[in-house]
Amino acid sequence: MLDLKNASHAYLFGFVQADGHLRRITGNKGALTVELNSQDIWLLEQFAQLVPVYSSITTRRRETNFKSGHESATWTVYDLAFRQMLLALGMPEGRKSAIVTPPQVEFSQLDYYRGLIDADGALGLTSNKFPFLTLTTRSEALATGYLDFVGKVIGKAKTSSRNLRDQVFNIAVFKEDAQLLSASLYYEGSLALPRKLEKARQIAEWARPAEMKKIENRKRWTLEEDTIVMNHSIMESAQILGRSEKSVNIRRWRLRNGITR
Repeated sequence: MLDLKNASHAYLFGFVQADGHLRRITGNKGALTVELNSQDIWLLEQFAQLVPVYSSITTRRRETNFKSGHESATWTVYDLAFRQMLLALGMPEGRKSAIVTPPQVEFSQLDYYRGLIDADGALGLTSNKFPFLTLTTRSEALATGYLDFVGKVIGKAKTSSRNLRDQVFNIAVFKEDAQLLSASLYYEGSLALPRKLEKARQIAEWARPAEMKKIENRKRWTLEEDTIVMNHSIMESAQILGRSEKSVNIRRWRLRNGITR
């Protein structure tokens, strides 16, 4: 029902891993539910069209500690085969925030991680008008996978550790790195929350002020070097170009995924 090499399917899975709840009641009974603010009901309607089994979308109005008369929309899927497939792909039942992991099968990384960002991340401009993109997670496995992905996109290693207050990973990139990551994730025609797409457009429009100096130590890649990378093994390319195998591997991944400056 879901092929995670498919862009929309990978996005859906990343989103429900972060913002969905898979529960079992008794025996084989259970459901996947995703509850969002009613303003985001459009996305739930897209999910319902993507999944080839019966599902429903309901709305409700309730009081919360933050807002009176909060309106939400919930997408619900009861189908057993669909729920079993989610389990097989790495979607745990019950409380999952600390144990969820990236898919154990081949998947479209750009779309999967965009799903996570839409559900558990944030992007836009800081109070100082600097672009930023963040992901918050309790899962060490998810943090490790995302950090590896970000490193490949922006071309530099990223690290993160749990914060002391609530023991979560807050992984953030800023300025040109945020622009590159945002543009890679929120590409033209990608499935995403409309309000996050608008934030991505704001990030793309940012220009570094003339008085803000930028330190650039990286050696730029040339078209000739890219040709070598795509036509030789990683070891051979590293030897020919005088670069590390890690650098060549990252460059090859970025070229194959259309992520280049």
